[in-house]
Amino acid sequence: MTLPAKPIAARLLLALLTSLATLPASAQQPLPRTVIFLDPAHGGSDPGARLSDNLPEKTVTLSFAARLRSVLSASGFSVITTRDSDPSAAFTTDQRAEIANHSHPTACLILHATAGGNGIHIITSDLAPPDDNYADTRHAIPWDTAQSASIPQSVALANTLGLALLHARLPVLLTRSSLRPLDNLTCPAIAIEIAPLTPDDGDTTPVSDANYQQQIAQAIATGLTTWRRNLGAPVGVTR
Repeated sequence: MTLPAKPIAARLLLALLTSLATLPASAQQPLPRTVIFLDPAHGGSDPGARLSDNLPEKTVTLSFAARLRSVLSASGFSVITTRDSDPSAAFTTDQRAEIANHSHPTACLILHATAGGNGIHIITSDLAPPDDNYADTRHAIPWDTAQSASIPQSVALANTLGLALLHARLPVLLTRSSLRPLDNLTCPAIAIEIAPLTPDDGDTTPVSDANYQQQIAQAIATGLTTWRRNLGAPVGVTR
């Protein structure tokens, strides 16, 4: 992924996993809303970055989204994803943001991959957070700055996931940038970019490595489990 701006294309496909519904009625206790929105970047005619001669970014984001979705479902989360296959047609970032905002998820995770860097990069929007006079988060806000009201929660989410990844002995880089659809989301939202795992000595682990992806997914699920008690109210958006 190249920041600050890079087209991100995906087919709009909702796959709501209702893992909690399979529990016995006696075991279903009131829980915080725990819907996670996953957006595996690129797809179709948009391959994303070329990670190797035969590996486009869109393939890695899709495979990682599938692993993360499985781990989150097993951890008691419901998951919505923009795609679970490689589409023939791409939807715009605005369309993906619209469906995410309509779903009112607990958090939105935009998934990217890169051939450069080391470990996991967590990006939050660099929009300014609301000022002290911004007391009513229920009123409509402009589309291009929709994420502004959620900046404090997004930064807290990034920090919590960063700590969980560090505890899993994975290197983490926290950054801020302006990019779509991150700036247009009304929920706590971050972009997660997987880079190769490059130790000081030893062989580099590529982003396509199944065990590496699984380790990241487990750490993210642990971080989200810690964080999910910090929910905010959804807000309206004007275009």
